Amino acid sequence: MFSQFFAQYILNQGLLTPTQVQEVLESRRAVQVKLGVLAINQGFLNAKQVEEIYRLQHTIDKRFGEIALDGGYLSEEQLMILLDTQENSHLKFGQTLVDKGFMTLAQLEHVLEDYKKQSNLGGQSDVSVLKERIRTQINFSPEDENVELYYDYISLFLRAMVRFLDASPLLISIAHEQDQNRWFVSQSMMGDVTLHSSFTAEDSVLLTLARSYSGEEICEMNELAFDSIGEFLNVANGLFCINLSNVGLDLDLQPQTVTKGAAFKGKSNYAVAIDTGIGRMDLIMTGA
Repeated sequence: MFSQFFAQYILNQGLLTPTQVQEVLESRRAVQVKLGVLAINQGFLNAKQVEEIYRLQHTIDKRFGEIALDGGYLSEEQLMILLDTQENSHLKFGQTLVDKGFMTLAQLEHVLEDYKKQSNLGGQSDVSVLKERIRTQINFSPEDENVELYYDYISLFLRAMVRFLDASPLLISIAHEQDQNRWFVSQSMMGDVTLHSSFTAEDSVLLTLARSYSGEEICEMNELAFDSIGEFLNVANGLFCINLSNVGLDLDLQPQTVTKGAAFKGKSNYAVAIDTGIGRMDLIMTGA
């Protein structure tokens, strides 16, 4: 999920468009992180020093590490640390930003520094970081007694999309209106608190998500498609209910439904737009 946090941060800062961010997310898996980016991330070298070594590579037939050692840029211990560094997802994301020309090494260095400072990565869990990213981007009414539940729910839903749909979701904004002619996948959670959740998207997006979840070749909005996207919501909501039970709130899941038009209307209604990488999805949360 760390690459998702970094991607969301870059999007929130207006450094790239949603389309560019999705392009990087889709391409990063095949990218090999270069020693220069690893060195910047570790703080061993700055962008200017990395660029100097890259220029030397054009005139000297040696590898990056050899030039860095010969020129005194890196110690042998530092080089070994870099060679042993696991290529985690956010570094693949950063390397792809540079490879595609969306950022220079200097820009990447600056963004990584700012991101680490703001995220306080050493003291927060992945879930906490994601929730804070959501809170800074989406401002729900603090007067609503369920507002913290909504932040928690969005965080879990995004993680479930990554885990079960192999998606690269990016939170875009608050969604103000939904097309009532679309399919809405909905489910209620009722007990100590009440929360109704739905998501809706164009048929092409729902079909792709149904295929990802089921592993089946689904070509139309039929019963298999409805069952697949409904079961995804059921699994996500089941995990949410388990999380709430761990803090003393008991909820029961009601059967999920797939209907044309919104299924719920309540005293509070919040919706957020999510870029799934294949199109927009709106996630709607409604209180009692």
